Amino acid sequence: MEWRQQTSVSCADAFIEAQRWIEEVTGKSFGCNDFRAALENGVLLCDLINQLKPGIIKKVNRLSTPIAGLDNVNVFLKACGKLGLNVSQRFDPGDLQDLSTRATLRRDETNRRLKNVMITIYWLGRHAHLDTYYSGPQLNFKAFEGLLGLPLSKILDEGSNVVVKDGGYKECWYPEREEYLRMRPGYKTEISLDSRALHLNSEGTQQSSPCQEFVHNTG
Repeated sequence: MEWRQQTSVSCADAFIEAQRWIEEVTGKSFGCNDFRAALENGVLLCDLINQLKPGIIKKVNRLSTPIAGLDNVNVFLKACGKLGLNVSQRFDPGDLQDLSTRATLRRDETNRRLKNVMITIYWLGRHAHLDTYYSGPQLNFKAFEGLLGLPLSKILDEGSNVVVKDGGYKECWYPEREEYLRMRPGYKTEISLDSRALHLNSEGTQQSSPCQEFVHNTG
């Protein structure tokens, strides 16, 4: 993988680890150096979640059309919901769309979309870690510290002041995702005051992730 100079090493580590995990779990290669493009058709994502929970997706559309890809991504996200990921832990279907032809698209918008995808992969990795019936490859959570923020990762690992949902998930909050979700019709926050407290530093102010900007270079 090649990365632009402004990409922090810690965020690059998260992308590299996510690719490694997906490839090892599915037994299939990304086939290209573009993280977004490799997942755009949703096939690898569907294969991934079917390995974590066999049969959760009955049929994967393997046609090479945009409609087929969008269908796969939507099916994958619904399956994530069945596993217990709430709306704040699932990316939007549009986050994997190719926006390279839109000259007016801001770089931080591209970064936000990629971050959303990585957050979902992170929570799937935590599901695999907690699932006693799953014995496959595990995701290295430390590689995501730059993406989530080091203090947050430590709190999640220690289990301090963490809300556990019915699906067995420890819940996190981060400001970029929350702001985006509030713009979606009918959105109601599922995040408690305790989980918001996860993002407070010792002085009582909100901390944002140290990884504010990252762009994957197809090189």
